[in-house]
Amino acid sequence: MQASQKLLKEQELAAAEALYKTPEHAAEKEKARAALYSLLAAVFLTAVKVSVGLYTNSLAILSEALHSGLDLVAALMTWYAIRVSARPADRHHPYGHGKMENLSALAETVLLFLVCAYVGYEGVHRIMDGSSPVVPSLWGVGVMLLSMTIDINRVRHLRKVARETKSQALEADALHFSTDILSSGVVFLGVLAVWLADVFKLSPELRALVHQADTVAALIVALIIFKVSLTMARRAVDFLLDAAPEDAVEQIEQSVVQVEGVCSLDRLRMRSAGAGTFVDLSVAVDPHLRVSDGHRIASEVEAHVCSVVPGADVVVHVNPYNGAGSDQTPFGIIQSEARTHELDVHDVHILHENDGTVAAMAHVEFPGRTSFGRAYERCKSFEADIVEKHPQVTLLTHIEPSASEQTAQVLNAEKDRLAGFVVERAQACCDREPLISGMHSLTLRRTADGLNVSFHCFVSGILSVQEVHDITVRMEKSLREEIPILDNILIHMEPQLPGEDVCCRETQDPAAQGQA
Repeated sequence: MQASQKLLKEQELAAAEALYKTPEHAAEKEKARAALYSLLAAVFLTAVKVSVGLYTNSLAILSEALHSGLDLVAALMTWYAIRVSARPADRHHPYGHGKMENLSALAETVLLFLVCAYVGYEGVHRIMDGSSPVVPSLWGVGVMLLSMTIDINRVRHLRKVARETKSQALEADALHFSTDILSSGVVFLGVLAVWLADVFKLSPELRALVHQADTVAALIVALIIFKVSLTMARRAVDFLLDAAPEDAVEQIEQSVVQVEGVCSLDRLRMRSAGAGTFVDLSVAVDPHLRVSDGHRIASEVEAHVCSVVPGADVVVHVNPYNGAGSDQTPFGIIQSEARTHELDVHDVHILHENDGTVAAMAHVEFPGRTSFGRAYERCKSFEADIVEKHPQVTLLTHIEPSASEQTAQVLNAEKDRLAGFVVERAQACCDREPLISGMHSLTLRRTADGLNVSFHCFVSGILSVQEVHDITVRMEKSLREEIPILDNILIHMEPQLPGEDVCCRETQDPAAQGQA
């Protein structure tokens, strides 16, 4: 029991260490660092702008301070959202927590709309009343230059990390702060105009007019914020409502229908959650295909989707085709004729040549005891019908026995040195596992593909299925490394109850009698 607990603890530590070293974990750490850097920059800028704005009584700088204050809230929300979105999928959130990033972006736009409303109201009020004159100061000019410098560096860093990690929240932050650079530039011009008016001793009437440049700059900032907020809100709502990008949908549709064996694309659905994209689609294939061919087609469809949307989580559902037409692709033609001739065809390879013709190669299976002459005649008839009905397609077949039928020779460990070596290594492999005991009923068979070995072992019945499976996988890997010619390994685990005598079970097991 202590050995089992120690082994489980080591497995947990190894799994945790492996997770820590994954690229996904490194990307999440990089996203968190970028969000934290943005948060600290927002704290500093907000404090400086509030101080200088109150000192100079500049509405433009105060509006920028309020904007930076909401940037601080937005950066805090982004930082928190990224921490939540990094959590793995669970039973209640099977698609993960990536939507938290989109929800954060939407909340950020709501705050920005409030900024627009306040700045617009205050700006119109100052223009109408001509009140609250601005105090000329180089402090205002300096703080806006500092703001633009910090924002430029912040945007470059956020865009870099957003591009590398595909983070929607960081991308929204980068877009948001890029407008801060523009708005800060507008405010800088307004504050600079006020200061220059004071330096050059303009007339009171002209100075009063120039002083309004500060308020006009604030209104321009409000319009910029409103426009960007509207765009961000629309994008955030689209993501939350699982709106699929039209360009990606069209590219996937065009790519999938080009896969050999796909008769039609019945359904395509896409949804995004943070940096992840989930694609669910159904394709129709020939209903008489083998399961292995259907699996191959599904794998090719998944590869085509990932070529359009890299890193997507793709689920492909394969349906039997029941349309009015028939699949006239070379693959479909060969499968259709194979059904007509009642042949089992697989590993079909299609080669499109420069002159427009198609050269096809296929493997045809027959029962192992079938006369080769009879099998050859059926294949030639199959090939001739393909050429007659579809002159642009030529077919070459390879005859082979059914994969499910193989002859096997049982090897005796006492008479065959190779069998004795396999028994010795299998026993040594079991001895290295502290939770395994009583190896018995080992059988070694030789087939055309190699050696097949199977044996029984006892394992503690209190372990979980996953724990026993991990042990089995480890034993199989060890045996393959020591005996590379092994084609198939089957380890049959049997539960050993506490206090049970393994030796008694071995002698009572009829399968153990007479084995190596």
